[in-house]
Amino acid sequence: MNIQKHVSRRSLLGGAALLAGFAATGGALTGCSASGAGEAAKKSAGLTIMSKANEITKDVIGAWNAAHADVPITLIEDDPTRLNAMLAAGTPPDLVRGFGATSTANVASRGLALNLDSYVSKSSALNDSELHKINDVWRWDGKAQGAGARFGLVKDWSQDAMFWYNTEAFAAAGIPLPTADKPFTYDQLLDYAGHMTKQSGGKVGQYGLFTTAPTIEAISSMLATSGARAFNDDLTKADFTSPEAMRALQWHVDVAKAKVGYTLADPNPDGWDWPPFDARRIAMAGAGYWFGGAVAQNPKTAKFARLAPAPMMGNKRVSPTTSATGYWISAKSNMKDEAFAFLEWYVAGDQGKTRAQSGWGLPAVTSLSSELPQSQPYQADAFAVQKNEEQYLQVISFSPYAQATAVSAAIANLFPRTVDGSLSTAQFADQATTAVNELLKQGMELAGKKG
Repeated sequence: MNIQKHVSRRSLLGGAALLAGFAATGGALTGCSASGAGEAAKKSAGLTIMSKANEITKDVIGAWNAAHADVPITLIEDDPTRLNAMLAAGTPPDLVRGFGATSTANVASRGLALNLDSYVSKSSALNDSELHKINDVWRWDGKAQGAGARFGLVKDWSQDAMFWYNTEAFAAAGIPLPTADKPFTYDQLLDYAGHMTKQSGGKVGQYGLFTTAPTIEAISSMLATSGARAFNDDLTKADFTSPEAMRALQWHVDVAKAKVGYTLADPNPDGWDWPPFDARRIAMAGAGYWFGGAVAQNPKTAKFARLAPAPMMGNKRVSPTTSATGYWISAKSNMKDEAFAFLEWYVAGDQGKTRAQSGWGLPAVTSLSSELPQSQPYQADAFAVQKNEEQYLQVISFSPYAQATAVSAAIANLFPRTVDGSLSTAQFADQATTAVNELLKQGMELAGKKG
């Protein structure tokens, strides 16, 4: 599944430290070969995977080890700080979990990820005819994302600007339900959220809107519906002072000031939208198709939960993915063949089939689409909305010169002062542009690229 990011000021600011990882590992790495003795020792130790323990579970590891006793798995919990330290030490995991949408350009341009083209061309399960087009987010041609060599593969995915909503809360407030062919605008979301937010005695009983934060992913998604971008053509500079970008920033500020949803000024204590949505403390949940796996946990919630298409800021329908969770193989791995064998097994085999049947995300291979659940009304409805939404899927390019978490952290650092009035939105945009461009400049210098 695509785990919703913990949208809090603390978590975003923590991401700023990730830039140091770029410095520690250098702008570009070369794949040095290990000695024969070292390679033999590594192979005997098995396959090292950095991932989430609730994705590469004990059952998954047990099933793999039972069939591949000579290639046992060692799981390292997903941790960007530890990953950067391992990269700097020249001992990276063999397989690394990542968000293809935001990390591909970074890991590919730095020489961290293995080019998978030769493996894919020989694979019967993960060849170009079987792979869903979403896997293009893991492609990088040196200038743009979505083309060129493959540097990773999706395990499952969603179009992440979509959201789920409580039909009963909408009905009680007299708000029309969103439809697949007519998405809400962001302005409508803000307005409707105000009508569904309930306060009593100074306490909020229900927020109307899903959790929001001015991350680079959220801003880029909004800009795409206006035909605009946060980065320039060669991805070396960012600009948040354009009318479209300032409108996106202002919307996030307006949400925080209106107090109609969890924001960086009032963080979601649960870390993601399922617990408050399930408890009816928020009327909308910011999550894509994969959220259906959570909805399946509570039959009562399943009665009122429905999926809506991605909202629009401009006049162009775009429904991007900002995650496309998957894995890349380290260019320094001595277990490249074994790592790709695991990907084949995990993505396109029985494990992929089980995930598709659970509703925790869309499958990465087209042959498993028929396994998606449709027996319950909310599942059938979500499937129909998702099927229509797919025509608006678009790859959004993120800069290879700074990790997305660091960019979002630079923006988040300024957000509270804009909400309390210390900064105007124009000043917010100016300072965010300066801060992010400084990150990009540092990254370019480390990569040996002149601005």
